[in-house]
Amino acid sequence: MIHVITGLLAGLGQRAAFCGAIAFALLSALWIAFRQGRHAAEADLAIRRAEARVRALQTSKEIRHDLQNTDRADLERRADRWMRD
Repeated sequence: MIHVITGLLAGLGQRAAFCGAIAFALLSALWIAFRQGRHAAEADLAIRRAEARVRALQTSKEIRHDLQNTDRADLERRADRWMRD
């Protein structure tokens, strides 16, 4: 009788160890996928921020160039129109 109970407990222990190993492998895979996704999202955000900064600097440069090359009368007319609106 003891031999049968010992055999059942040993089988249950092996089965539990197997299920635990499978669960650990699944959780590890999910954790790795989550971390890689988060790092990819952070990299994507950094790239989008850098591109937005480049666009803002380019726009600023173009506006500064337009202001420097526009004559005074046109600037005053634009300012008057802007103040009316």
